[in-house]
Amino acid sequence: MTKVDGLSISIKNKKGTWSLVRDVSFSLERGRTLAIVGESGSGKSLITSAILGMLNHLEGLEGSVEVCGRDVLKASSRELRTLRRNLIGYIPQNPRESLTPTLKVGSQLVEVIAAKTDRKGRECRLVAESLLSSLGFSGPERILSMYPHQLSGGMCQRVAIAMAVVSRPALVVADEPTSSLDPLTKHKIMEVIKGIQAEQGFGLILVTHDLDLAFSSSDQVAVVYGGRLVETGAAEELLLRPGHPYTSDLVRCFTRSGAEKGGSYYIPGEPLSIYTSFPGCRYFNRCRQRLEICETKEPACVRRDRGRVACWLY
Repeated sequence: MTKVDGLSISIKNKKGTWSLVRDVSFSLERGRTLAIVGESGSGKSLITSAILGMLNHLEGLEGSVEVCGRDVLKASSRELRTLRRNLIGYIPQNPRESLTPTLKVGSQLVEVIAAKTDRKGRECRLVAESLLSSLGFSGPERILSMYPHQLSGGMCQRVAIAMAVVSRPALVVADEPTSSLDPLTKHKIMEVIKGIQAEQGFGLILVTHDLDLAFSSSDQVAVVYGGRLVETGAAEELLLRPGHPYTSDLVRCFTRSGAEKGGSYYIPGEPLSIYTSFPGCRYFNRCRQRLEICETKEPACVRRDRGRVACWLY
């Protein structure tokens, strides 16, 4: 079980204290998938970084992130290494850049296997070959002898997936795992990830801009806007009956419902800057259903069906 409770992130500068992420809470059971969606600058990457323990040095970090009962935010550097080795896997956005260009794939994968397991030497090599074979490589020995630049984007992503799941973690965080891939390869990579998940049973947090990927590959969807989870719920439910006006607008952009003939639906305006103090709902300036209170007071997060929504309409 992964449980995020009251996660808040703020920074200080000469002009004051600025809240980047506010009171984010959700839980994810093993074997289930949660997609975190939202526009660029909404706070998705900050939430992901906090879950991975990459922001523990910040003074403005509050709340808790528990993975199998261990709080990532309170972990020391040594404890974090243990958590990342045994319990948390990470699939990067750009796998080619995450691999060392001057080292062969085999040496890099073997090093990860040695660090995350008790195996050594030739045994690590055999594990690497078996793992790549399970990820769809017909000639794993050849792949291990190649450099990253000799592999396609999809092949590099499979190598990155292998590094993430070799220790059979409880949680895998995938940060835009298909953003640099063509549509056909994108679906193949998600099939690979979901296949490994079905075998190992880890919880998967999928961070993405791709609503098609979010709704088709996830059990739950968390919608982020202005550093806050404005709505969470079952993927199918949010697609068919979105509650928050922002979720509704995202779905209309995705399905093109409400668009003019031959055109596309879009959300007008721009998100408020994080350096703009605003007491109300941060979607106020773009919302078509706004109320007077939305401008002066931020709504609490309340239950809606099997999910939660932060909106004065409820």
